Amino acid sequence: MRGRKWIGLVCAMCVVVALGGCGGSGSATGPGQNPTLVDQGWSAFEAGDFVGAKSDFEQAVAEDSTSSAARNGLGWADMMLGNLPDAVESFDRALADGFTGADPHAGKAILLRDLDPVDYGAAIASAGAALAIDSAYAFTHDTDLDWKDLRLILAQSHFALGEYVEANAQVGELGGAVQDPDSTTFVESLLAEIDRLGEVIEG
Repeated sequence: MRGRKWIGLVCAMCVVVALGGCGGSGSATGPGQNPTLVDQGWSAFEAGDFVGAKSDFEQAVAEDSTSSAARNGLGWADMMLGNLPDAVESFDRALADGFTGADPHAGKAILLRDLDPVDYGAAIASAGAALAIDSAYAFTHDTDLDWKDLRLILAQSHFALGEYVEANAQVGELGGAVQDPDSTTFVESLLAEIDRLGEVIEG
């Protein structure tokens, strides 16, 4: 659909559109949900028509306000359109209405990592929740987004909070060079490795 990458992209999306959406049971529908509008919305989304996708998801919500699949899709569409607070609200509603996949958590992790003011603790919680559901997470509607991005969010967020041991552990999960905590250059070396991994994952 587009080139990499998602991390750090949300701020730019306030001015420019660019994103994607759904992993695990993300496209699952339940009783009372409208699979036609939801599927239609994802088709528009994958084609880069985020305005059309938002419209389809909104229609699905209008027909069933408890449609967690439609709320999830609406969150991703709003993220792509730069409607960031609305995206967070839609992800929260999707989870409250029983969405069981990792998508809303992954979407929130991206938003909370990059919204101003940044909420690193909440980003860690959301990324962790997504990985707890699916440790090999991959966003169905844009395969550029997967578990590595979530691990990178964890590494960056832990580092920003001064939680260097936890950040170092995430570097290991990503297959990076784990740093020696006893080294006098531990913090600087850890940051350099996180930046290097960011270039690899986002490049």
